[in-house]
Amino acid sequence: MAATFAAIFVCGQSWLALHRSGACRGIVKISNWGSGMPNSLAYHVVVNALEGKAGWTPMSRFVSAVSHAISGHLPYQRYHAAGRTRMAEGAGAGVVERMVNDFLATDINPGYLLLSSFQREADVLIAFNVYNQSAKLGVQTSLGASGYARRPSSASRNGADGTLAADGDDPDGCRQGTLAIVETMMATTRRNAQLPNGAEKRSLTTIANILGVEASAAGEVALVFESEGHLPIASVARKLGCHQRTLERRLRESNITAEALRQASRLIRASHRLSSFDSLTMIAFDEGFSDLAHMTRAFQTASGMPPSLIRKLMRLQPPHR
Repeated sequence: MAATFAAIFVCGQSWLALHRSGACRGIVKISNWGSGMPNSLAYHVVVNALEGKAGWTPMSRFVSAVSHAISGHLPYQRYHAAGRTRMAEGAGAGVVERMVNDFLATDINPGYLLLSSFQREADVLIAFNVYNQSAKLGVQTSLGASGYARRPSSASRNGADGTLAADGDDPDGCRQGTLAIVETMMATTRRNAQLPNGAEKRSLTTIANILGVEASAAGEVALVFESEGHLPIASVARKLGCHQRTLERRLRESNITAEALRQASRLIRASHRLSSFDSLTMIAFDEGFSDLAHMTRAFQTASGMPPSLIRKLMRLQPPHR
């Protein structure tokens, strides 16, 4: 087993060589190991899918998408607890997969915008591994060319007396959620390869239309921010023909704020510009960040990756002609 995991680890460290040789084709290999950090994280899509809460409405889904565009991770403890609950309930992989795909359909986090933008499977595998290394995840996943293996963290494996803790490993529900994301990424990549202009670009208004909330106050504010940029809320209210306090009240009724919509919008707008030749400083200024350091912190919080790293990963794929 040690030799097997060592081979997996080496594979995970040689992605550029695999990418150039074409060896990434074939069955995907996943190796999970927990970080054991008390403040470690998990991607929000898997957590929400595993928790399977009832009572979601189109507006609450939109509010969640906006919130997770700004901060895309939730505590690892929630992820692990939800996975164990799913196991106890006997939920099958198909159920978890459907719920993950449902949440991915409205995901506008900069990290997922990156991972869903590729046209070659080798590129998305590289980007997924880099994301896992960059973000502070409680369970990291390394994608390889074939097979499957995983290893719990030393911190979570050991109980108070030094013995193996019963809940130290990554529960099957958590693993199924990760597999569902990987399968969706690969299917999206293959679909993108058939599109003449590459991946379709998601936005707040795209998601509002999918959920049917485009005529709500939140949907209308999102449209203004996306079309006009970083305006003061008073200017947004004037464009919508109402007083600022009236608009703010209508947004509060939907459990969202204009500032959240503005922050999500500028992150998404900036994400789409990272593939351009504009400097990061120019993008930060144009999209309403105070400076490049401010934009870098925002991307790090949102996706676990700085914009400079996302730009490098975007450039794995050839430009469109």
